[in-house]
Amino acid sequence: MSKRKLKILTIAEKVNVINMVEQSGKKNYEVANAFGIPNSTLSTILKNKTKIISNFKLQPSRKKIKLSEFPNLDSSLFKWYIQCKDSNLPISGRILKEKANIFAKSLGYTNFKSSTGWLDKWKKRNNITLRKPCCSFNISVSKDQLIMNQWKNDILTIINEYSPNDIFNADETGIFYRCLPDSTQKLYYGGVDCRDGKLSKERITVLLCTNMSGTEKVKPLLIGKFTKPRCFKGIKSLPIDYESNSKSWMTALLWNKWLKQFDKKLFMENRKIILFIDNCTAHVIVPNLKAITIKFLPNTVTSKLQPLDHGIIQNFKSFYRKEVIRKITSHIELQHTISINLLQAIRIIDKSWRQVTSEIISNSFKKAGFQYPGTVGTHLVQKTSCNQEPYQEKNDPEWSYIVQKYNLMPEFTFNSYVKIDENLTVCSSLNDSEVAELTNHVHKNNGDNYTTSKNVSFKEATKAMAILRNFIETTEGMNNIHFEALGTIEDAMDKIKHTKTYQVFSQKKKIQN
Repeated sequence: MSKRKLKILTIAEKVNVINMVEQSGKKNYEVANAFGIPNSTLSTILKNKTKIISNFKLQPSRKKIKLSEFPNLDSSLFKWYIQCKDSNLPISGRILKEKANIFAKSLGYTNFKSSTGWLDKWKKRNNITLRKPCCSFNISVSKDQLIMNQWKNDILTIINEYSPNDIFNADETGIFYRCLPDSTQKLYYGGVDCRDGKLSKERITVLLCTNMSGTEKVKPLLIGKFTKPRCFKGIKSLPIDYESNSKSWMTALLWNKWLKQFDKKLFMENRKIILFIDNCTAHVIVPNLKAITIKFLPNTVTSKLQPLDHGIIQNFKSFYRKEVIRKITSHIELQHTISINLLQAIRIIDKSWRQVTSEIISNSFKKAGFQYPGTVGTHLVQKTSCNQEPYQEKNDPEWSYIVQKYNLMPEFTFNSYVKIDENLTVCSSLNDSEVAELTNHVHKNNGDNYTTSKNVSFKEATKAMAILRNFIETTEGMNNIHFEALGTIEDAMDKIKHTKTYQVFSQKKKIQN
């Protein structure tokens, strides 16, 4: 008997196999029979699912996967190429071969040769075609306007398929989290370019994400310099997510981790959303997602079309600086030294993000052109302008006190204090060693010099709650806001108590059994 010839599937067919296994509800052997392949081949396809889907996205027309002999070099060169492309830098085959040799040396590939044949295969694997840049560095205003007009026309069709609750925007912003008005003045007026994150160890990056209706503000992600800050010792729960890297910047690894977690949450809720993001270096490599559709904003006019840049981030930062001002005044009254550590910054960020209203958010989306067909040009501004300052410095005793205390210049206003870090680097091009580090998943541990938090028992927390209630009830001028806040805290304490009681009951029951 002659042996049966095995069917060789293209990448597209393998993707169809994966989709049928995951979506049809059929058993694996039924899917294998449908495609005329043995069960062992199906198992191999499912085992290499991630690799197959990634290659299909890069080049759908490819017949089969051709693995590279130097995978880390391949990946490093591709990330470097994407950075150059984002910056609209001219890239030639000769430049790519020279850069490949540099990466090969840093990665320890002694037998690598950047031949023309290797380069052709690398371009084919990554679906890259080298062309001359079609535009200059300084795009004309008329062309920018043309891009914006085209985008706003396209966006009407795109968002019409989604509810405002399922249209999201995410963006990073940098913060000098320890910056006080006196030190800010030195940075702002002392000739130091405080916009560059490389020149300051006092900065963090915060990722904010919200939906168009403002009904769902995703928990912020804070990126700091230290993996395990000492002020986190004893802390087991944080109100926001925390990650770290050596420059406090967003990286592709951190972005993909956050994106996958968000996608998993949405998938569990059986939701489908569209997420609008800018085309920065960290965002360009998108993982396989089930619930999120990614839509990149036009590269040259992102700031004019991104909703978070139309008042949301500014309001968030205004609330942050407002809390810092209040912290300064209270510390001065108590004759305490004022300093803000990372844990305190996290608490302020959480509070500030909660204070950004849905009205501000929805207006910011509208100002960026996110409006449904039939509403263009109407209802652009509601009761609250999306540029409204949540903190008015005129006739405000706290800001007036700060101005006098630190002898601030007249031109140094609260608004300039808010904007001191608006141009901080949050996602920048990586150098060669950093690209290789990203490829090899190297992670460094760091620490800081801040004091640790003391563990508090549930009994002590309950006593503190009683003291807080007594303070509010015996203080004149308290209103509904204070009692509502107190009620929220008491509800949280009740839930903690219920959880602890349930855990004790479960443990006893387990022992009895």
